[in-house]
Amino acid sequence: MGLSGPENGPPALASGRWVERLNGVVSDISRLCGEELRTDAAGFLGQRAALVGRARRGSVSVGGACRMVAAADGVLAVSLARTSDTEAVPAWLAIGDLAGKDVWSAVAAEVRDKPVAELLERAEWLGLAVGEVVRPPPPEEPCRFADAGPAGPDRKQVLDVSSLWAGPLCASLLGGFGFEVVKVEAPGRPDGARYGSPAFYERLNRGKQETVIDLGSEDGRRRFHDLCRESAVVVDGLRPRVWANWGIDPLEVSEHCGLVWVSITGHGDNRAGFGDDAAVSGGLWLPDPSGGLPWFVGDAAADPVAGLIACRAAAEALAAGRAGLVNVAMSQAASWVRAGDDLSAPGAEVYPRGDQWVVRADGDEQVVLAPRGSD
Repeated sequence: MGLSGPENGPPALASGRWVERLNGVVSDISRLCGEELRTDAAGFLGQRAALVGRARRGSVSVGGACRMVAAADGVLAVSLARTSDTEAVPAWLAIGDLAGKDVWSAVAAEVRDKPVAELLERAEWLGLAVGEVVRPPPPEEPCRFADAGPAGPDRKQVLDVSSLWAGPLCASLLGGFGFEVVKVEAPGRPDGARYGSPAFYERLNRGKQETVIDLGSEDGRRRFHDLCRESAVVVDGLRPRVWANWGIDPLEVSEHCGLVWVSITGHGDNRAGFGDDAAVSGGLWLPDPSGGLPWFVGDAAADPVAGLIACRAAAEALAAGRAGLVNVAMSQAASWVRAGDDLSAPGAEVYPRGDQWVVRADGDEQVVLAPRGSD
């Protein structure tokens, strides 16, 4: 709640049932790996905001790179996290150059009269991360596992070919359970999280070995395959067509190398997705009671949700001695953890007490806490 609601108003009243369900995932990971995790679900959800000192901003994401925007027949969560995203806006909206103009003002003005379906389709063509404000029916399972036969001999290495939050979190957790994690980055394209909070980057990548591999080259792919044969798990955050362009089939590699390949994507396909827009696509958002644009729930919630679910799936496969491909779509993981809940909190109220906000529900009172992270 501390990260949800208007910037200059009370925290948004919201059901915490989805956080309780995520706590179940945290408990499962601890049981499978034989060691307690360093924090509970709330700690994982709040760790970036706690480290960086961020707060709720209503219809603007906590990190500021994603915003709710009204279209002709719905509302979109639009992420402009990269310079290339901003540069793609004129093509997305079929407008002229935005030089010297405020990009968000232009987006709000141009999206207003366009249908959601058209905007989503054009965003996919251009690789823009755009989600629709919907409440989709939850999937039966939070991720999919394609079995590829028995796992190889006991190995203690994890290849982390991911970036930003979800994938590095998954690999970091496995590293905490005794695996040696090798972080793989492309030449000239380091993990984008390096340009954000140094403390948060260190939290996710502490203790990892680092190497640079050009998977676009034959020598790079050969070296990558050699590392796969020495690894128990590969964690990646790339869209399927990227691997296809390199001639690499994750399921085939899983079978030949006897490893667990964890693939984390925005939506389970070739659409781009980040933690905020993917969470909204999975139904993690709150309506503004005054009729304004919807509010984000938490800080890029689909990232830690997907990272935890991915870790549990990898741990389950390892415990069963099976190799295979784990597909984790962040929007579907968010939808699964929400489990059809509309996040409403009937009968609850929030009110100020000194410099704090307090929630009263069912005769109980709780102070709304600031975000916190793991130790």
